[in-house]
Amino acid sequence: MTRPRPAALAAALLSACTLTACAGGGGAPAAGRAAGVSVTTSVPAATTEVEAITWNVPAGEPPTLDPARSAIDSVSTVVANLCEGLFTLGPGYRPEPALATSIEHPDPLTYVIRLRAGATFWNGDPVTPEDVLYSVERVLDPKLGSSWIGWAAHLDGITATGDGEITVKLKKPDVVVPNFFAMPAFFVVQKEHAEKAGKDFGTATGGVMCTGPYKVGDWAQGRHITLTRNDAWWNPRKPKVGNVRFTFVTDPAAQAAALAGGDVDGQFNVPRAAHDQLAAKGHLLYGASLATTFLSVINPDGALSDPATRQALHALIDYRGIIQSVYRGTAQPLRALVPPQAWGYGKDVYQAAYDRLPQPAQDLGKAKSLVAGSARAKEKMVLAYTPAIEEENRIATAIADAATRAGMRIELKPLTAEQFGAVFSSPQARAGIDLLLSSGYLDFPEPLAYYQFFTTGNFYNFGGYENKEYDAAIAAALVTADDAARARQVAKAQAIMAKDLVNIPIATQYVNVYYGSHLAGLVPRQSYLNTPWAAGLGGA
Repeated sequence: MTRPRPAALAAALLSACTLTACAGGGGAPAAGRAAGVSVTTSVPAATTEVEAITWNVPAGEPPTLDPARSAIDSVSTVVANLCEGLFTLGPGYRPEPALATSIEHPDPLTYVIRLRAGATFWNGDPVTPEDVLYSVERVLDPKLGSSWIGWAAHLDGITATGDGEITVKLKKPDVVVPNFFAMPAFFVVQKEHAEKAGKDFGTATGGVMCTGPYKVGDWAQGRHITLTRNDAWWNPRKPKVGNVRFTFVTDPAAQAAALAGGDVDGQFNVPRAAHDQLAAKGHLLYGASLATTFLSVINPDGALSDPATRQALHALIDYRGIIQSVYRGTAQPLRALVPPQAWGYGKDVYQAAYDRLPQPAQDLGKAKSLVAGSARAKEKMVLAYTPAIEEENRIATAIADAATRAGMRIELKPLTAEQFGAVFSSPQARAGIDLLLSSGYLDFPEPLAYYQFFTTGNFYNFGGYENKEYDAAIAAALVTADDAARARQVAKAQAIMAKDLVNIPIATQYVNVYYGSHLAGLVPRQSYLNTPWAAGLGGA
């Protein structure tokens, strides 16, 4: 899955700090060195008010501002500043109160959540338990088509159980569920507004009604979306930027020119060709991410039914060359599908297991030997990818070229954006594809959230992978509350997957963000897609 929905919230939420208390301090940016780039973990706080900034969304104009449909970057980047969940993710992905103030977990099947008193929507109306229930049930309606519905596989029910209190009941324990209380699965919209807007909810016509630090000012379709500061936001940490104007320039050269010229103040995912130029002009910052770029087996039959074929593929990839040439040193090779930054608990357990996995390195001699001994490995394979992402276009080409040198036949199949999206929902769209090159990321640091997608019969297990030991390890992890014990089960499943090569991890990219030297306050984190990142920006 391109974007899985994944840290343990329960105990931490009871003592979680406010957004104000968790804010970073001043001083010079704190950073660590990794793979040739400085990883920024804190920056000086914004100190002055700024009337307005322009921020570009490189993925293009969002088709909607409905938080239930915020499964793509263009929507998430904007909606994260408009709508809120019951909790939010702070620095280090630590859970913090938002529209709820606490959570109790009296038994493995029950979560009792206290709602914040006094929180209001942009129009001044109070947030009620009815609004919360409506918002969650709306996501759970299959007719809406929200990808966030996946969290509720073990849901028994969600009800209002007191004044300002809701209770979530599960049919069976599922330790991943609490993570979603900080995700758009629980972002709250006003029931009255949504019902009145109907099918137009989230559009330029129907609008949205949420509670976050910004509200929609105007949406000039095809040109820009402007957000205006919500001065009635419940949080004491008030935004310093009055208005955020989002533009949607998708051409990398045009993005670089607008950022360098100051027409645009900032952007996430800056084109790599512009990094050196922009680093000399303003703040170009990197953050460790929860992202992963990998090859996944879509068709387990044919050439890929032979383990030698998958082993040869793993051996022929030029991991070092991809990191240096394609990603320009702003990524790291991966030994497993889930990157180390996503170890939200049990880090010693995960590190030991990760160290036992083979270090990825190109070995064309090994690949050629494997191909020579396998008739199936010589059969044609179709590798699908999206040419819209420059890096993946280059990676696909490099893999096909290396395969040819190893005696394999890989046919490249570039997909349009529509075709690529359909691969994740339609078996028909996957017909004729053997391998898929894609990038995904976890929304929170829980490796189990990604690995569960590869259990037998899972909707996102496109290759039909089946391994009883793997399934058993994942099933055990889902009901294991103890962090170290859960990590051992997930690591066991990870080792099985790595041996079977149902997918081939390639790299994890760093998050990057650029903003002008006149601005301050924004740390690059993967969580910008679900947290109100613009609320931290302001004048330097």
